[in-house]
Amino acid sequence: MWLFYVALSFSICFVLVPTVQSLSWIIGAVDVPKDFRRMHVKKTPRAGGIAICLAFSIAALAFGAGSHTALCAIGGGFLMMALGLADDIYCFDARTKLLFQISIVTASVLSLETFTPLQAFFAIFWVLTLCNAHNFIDGLDGLLCGCAACEGGLLSVALLLTEREQDACFPLFLAAACLAFLHFNHSPARIFAGDCGSLSIGFLLGIFSLGLFEFAGTGLSLLSPFFIFAYPLTDLFVAVARRLLRGRSPFSADRAHLHHRLCDAGLSKPQSVRVLHLICAMLGGIGVLLLRGRFFLFASISCMMTAFLLIKIRHFITDFI
Repeated sequence: MWLFYVALSFSICFVLVPTVQSLSWIIGAVDVPKDFRRMHVKKTPRAGGIAICLAFSIAALAFGAGSHTALCAIGGGFLMMALGLADDIYCFDARTKLLFQISIVTASVLSLETFTPLQAFFAIFWVLTLCNAHNFIDGLDGLLCGCAACEGGLLSVALLLTEREQDACFPLFLAAACLAFLHFNHSPARIFAGDCGSLSIGFLLGIFSLGLFEFAGTGLSLLSPFFIFAYPLTDLFVAVARRLLRGRSPFSADRAHLHHRLCDAGLSKPQSVRVLHLICAMLGGIGVLLLRGRFFLFASISCMMTAFLLIKIRHFITDFI
């Protein structure tokens, strides 16, 4: 049953992207490589998030599960997509964009009506963090949507393991749309997801992952959501800490994200993306394994393998930079 709607989300996104690509030029949602951070060399349309968000929403509504969580996610996702699109066109300052993000996330979380005040505060912080974490990693062709597709698939498995079947299908619909978009977004990209894509993707993944915290309670399973989204979360917090330690605003841009460092160390852009996709998948897999105590040994082995990979990457970067 799910497979039809997964295929529907994939197909809609695949069909919509060329139209959105043309629309991006018309409305001025175009990324111009005008500063040192950009990894591309020519003007590229950047409103691809419209196709992803529409494909996910149509598939989710057609599925007809009647999930209150899904309806809140679709509504908030569209608002986040609209905010990102406005930023893609008019380039808001970071504080203004953050203020709008807080408003959208707060309204969406409170509409779920399942949280105590303390839980609501954490949920708002969690979803807001994932929005910006996915925005931060959107720096190489195919990186954001590849990671999002991986995270969506793993999140769906995690929700199934926590007996939340009613919501487990929705991350798969998002993953399918991201995979379809990858056809146009792999290096050299013909279109970018843009802020309208990264913010809405982070928002949707954040909303659907809240159910994992209800199941986790205490113990190692509580770490599951953090491992599933470990790569974007780590990149965000390291970037903010790096800027603060250097006496700079956390909103200031720089060229020191992990994908920048891998490219500067000598890897090609596609190679860097594949390495980061692998890291995302390995860490996310650990998160899924942590949901079941009998998988602890496998989670430990996977964790050691991932740590070894990260150490090798660190040595590679150190040797070349």
